[in-house]
Amino acid sequence: MKARHGFCIYIITAIMGLIPGIAAGGDTNIIIRQDQAGYVNGVDKIDGFNYELQQRERESMKQWNIQESMGAVRTGDVYFNKGEIGDAIYFYQIAIKIDPNNPVAHEKYIHARKIEKQSTSPHYYRAMEYYGKGMREKAIDELVIEIKEHPGNEEARMKLNEIESE
Repeated sequence: MKARHGFCIYIITAIMGLIPGIAAGGDTNIIIRQDQAGYVNGVDKIDGFNYELQQRERESMKQWNIQESMGAVRTGDVYFNKGEIGDAIYFYQIAIKIDPNNPVAHEKYIHARKIEKQSTSPHYYRAMEYYGKGMREKAIDELVIEIKEHPGNEEARMKLNEIESE
């Protein structure tokens, strides 16, 4: 019985001795290199992240963002060519959000905004500006004025209904 009791104490002590060792390990990784015969050639200790791997990952993500941004620009171009300037602007904005350093997206966004401003009435344009900034009531006021001045503007009427139903 004493031998069994002593063995249990020995096991518990051994386990207790391992716990602080595991807890103190932290981010430290130990890589053991061995040749084909199984002999250890050396031990490398690495603390924290591998800087080179992290840099490669950043470059990969940057490349992914550039590709995604250009995909949004191409989608915007499709809408722009169909004459749907509002949708084109939306996709150019997405492209800019994905990659703020994309000069093509910025140029196309500015160009599309100029065309939108020229092709829409001032009240409708202002309404969309207000709506984009979250100024819902001012947008509604501008759309009401637009509909009074141009009763046949179905786009303004639909947008007014959409904003009021939110």
